[in-house]
Amino acid sequence: MKFSIIVPAYNAEDFLCGCVMSVLNQTFSDWELIIIDDGSTDESGILADQFALEDKRIRVFHQENRGQFYARRCGIENATGDYLIFLDSDDEITHNCLEIIANTVQNSNIDIVFYVGRIVCGGLETDRYVGNLGAEKKNISADEIKRTLISSNDFNSLWLKAFKRGLFEDDSTDYSAFLGTCCGEDKAQLFYPITKATNIVYIPECLYRYNYRENSVMHIYDMASASKKLSNEMFNLMYEYMKIWGKADKDCIRKATAYYLRTFLVVYYDLRKKAIACGEFKQFRRYNWMKHLNKKAFKYCMSRELGTKEKLKLLTAVIGF
Repeated sequence: MKFSIIVPAYNAEDFLCGCVMSVLNQTFSDWELIIIDDGSTDESGILADQFALEDKRIRVFHQENRGQFYARRCGIENATGDYLIFLDSDDEITHNCLEIIANTVQNSNIDIVFYVGRIVCGGLETDRYVGNLGAEKKNISADEIKRTLISSNDFNSLWLKAFKRGLFEDDSTDYSAFLGTCCGEDKAQLFYPITKATNIVYIPECLYRYNYRENSVMHIYDMASASKKLSNEMFNLMYEYMKIWGKADKDCIRKATAYYLRTFLVVYYDLRKKAIACGEFKQFRRYNWMKHLNKKAFKYCMSRELGTKEKLKLLTAVIGF
């Protein structure tokens, strides 16, 4: 059994070494590490090439900056392993990650393995976790995952999962709208493999170290990319998959649009707070939020899925206060 570990890297020279070393230190040796240098302007590409010279299991691909979505697509297309694992360039996997997953899927027909990650702040491990679904190993139905993807942020990431490579094959989805997108791209790439998966298992093992950084792309005030943060592309694609999954009834649509509108509120008030802190509130107020808000979803702004406070916040946001 072989694993393909896919690492998109953009200006990650400060973190890439720790990421790669966590793979080199694995107790399971049959793996390939695919690093995609996404047009970095620092030494990330050079550093990745040096690692590749030292270990033939490491392969590096260089591309112009197209965003994390297309960097991961490059990794998927060039992977040769039986299972794919997605690892961000500033994160790490535990030394026994691959061994535990290999033991889980051995002599089975498991499509996806879910596992747990620990949040690390400033290099210090916290007692907070992501992906924790309980203390017992269990099967998860594909239907449960689909219902959860429609209505919440749970299960959103590509990391914290090991995928059978065949789940990504023959994907003819048009992903052109995701060029340069930084928000919602993880979730958008889950729809196709989840559609094909039938045997999904959760193991209560902490195998991933998620490094929370305030200066990451998600935590910086940037009105120029505000429309991208709304994840309209992801939601439009999700609506298409809801039809494929047989979940396009009114109840599912209400849940999906409520989820989208809550995402909008998080983006709006996060940027508002940062604009005030940066002295850019006038610029923030001039932004035309209605222009970028998904019109299909906004029709449901008075849905019973949203609470009264959420509805008031929505109206306040679109008016521009």
